[in-house]
Amino acid sequence: MNKDTPNIEELRESFARVYDGPDRLQREYDLVCEAKRLNMEIDIYRRLYDLRSEEPIDPYPKTKNWWNIHTTWTKWALHLPTKKKLALLRKGSVKLLQSGIVITVVIGLGRYVWEAPKRQKQAHYQAWTVINSALGQNGSGGRIQALQDLNKDGVSLQGLKAPGANLEGIELEKAQLGGAILQGAWINKANLKGSNLNGARFEGANLSHTDLSGASLHGAHLEDVDFNGTNFNGANLYEAHLNRAKNLAPEQVKTAKNWETAHYDQELRDRL
Repeated sequence: MNKDTPNIEELRESFARVYDGPDRLQREYDLVCEAKRLNMEIDIYRRLYDLRSEEPIDPYPKTKNWWNIHTTWTKWALHLPTKKKLALLRKGSVKLLQSGIVITVVIGLGRYVWEAPKRQKQAHYQAWTVINSALGQNGSGGRIQALQDLNKDGVSLQGLKAPGANLEGIELEKAQLGGAILQGAWINKANLKGSNLNGARFEGANLSHTDLSGASLHGAHLEDVDFNGTNFNGANLYEAHLNRAKNLAPEQVKTAKNWETAHYDQELRDRL
């Protein structure tokens, strides 16, 4: 410390000389004079002056046992003098205000993660509501997005009922469509034109009178598409992709229209 720097006692004596009444001009004048007399910068002197009446707070209690930390801190706070409690409250309020936003974000994030399964379940319920409400309609009726969302979440679409639906261009890769009813209804043909159904399972599905022109129904990622018992009667297979098809018999294929233009594995092509 510089030898010209006043010690604590000299500072306290200097602070006592500063006017402490309602006249702000007089107080500021005294502050400047005392700072000059002690050869100190006015800003430093003023900060020290503001701390003149602040009482020190006892060190925070320390405990190695987490199960009694609440009791230890409560006893420490109760035994503090009133002035020290008020000083601690002032400091703590500022810290709480500063950390309030962080606490809110953490709580919100935790709640979001905790409720994720519930939100997903509700989303699945809403998707099925859209699908079932559109039953019998010729248009999409919002079913394309609903079905894609369910399939993306790994929900089985087995037994799906959407006869005569227009699902052109739908993305249902690796979908579980066993027993699905996607055939044309009355004079209306179901539309799966240009759809991505790679790696899907169609065991026992009804695709009769369904437009599958340009649709991809081939195996995906080392998985074959299973057509065991699938009904292709009257379906349009123009330029459809049926490579790596499993359990697909020539008799099934020949019940469809334009089956000659579809794409098959060489083995099945030879059998046709």
